Formats: sequence, C-alpha cells, structure tokens
Amino acid sequence: MALVGDLRDIKIEDILKFIKRLSKSGKLVIKGATKKGEIYFAKGMIVAAKTGDEMIKKEQLEKEVLELLKQEEGTFSLEPVEEGIDEVSFIDPDEIVIKL
Repeated sequence: MALVGDLRDIKIEDILKFIKRLSKSGKLVIKGATKKGEIYFAKGMIVAAKTGDEMIKKEQLEKEVLELLKQEEGTFSLEPVEEGIDEVSFIDPDEIVIKL
C-alpha cells in the first residue's frame, strides 16, 4: 500500500520524519510543479535519488534531494521499490529537514 498525498496538504518534513521513525524502505516519488524525481530510502535513511531516468551521483545527492523537497506544489507517493537500487550514500532525513 502506498502513502499518497498533495504537497500543499502535508508538510514534507512530516513525511521524512514518518519514514525515519518507522525505518521505512521504499521510494518517495515527488511530482512537483517544477521538478519530478524519486528519493530512495533504506531503513529510514536516504540512500539514492533519481530525476528523470538518471540516478544522482553521490556528490550531488543532498543538493538534488533538497531541490525536490523544497517544492510546495505537486504530489507525492511513498511506494515499495520493485527493483534493486544501488545505495550511493546514507543521509539522515533529520539533516535534510534542518535545511528545508
């Protein structure tokens, strides 16, 4: 079962805290007004991201994740990951929340 919503109705900070507290794994799909992408989680930690068809490199991961999450309009969905994902980093969602 996916968690789905509108970015105007639910704060992205609350979604990140939910994922971390429950140690969820999966992908957070963001379809914002200006940018679309996916953020991958493993046991509550951000491990990778993708915009379009391209995986984000480790050195750009935090910047790209912040750009996706700063959007105030659009939709999100938390879904299971159907394929294996190469984990490029481990970022604590709390570090991202502070920078939003």
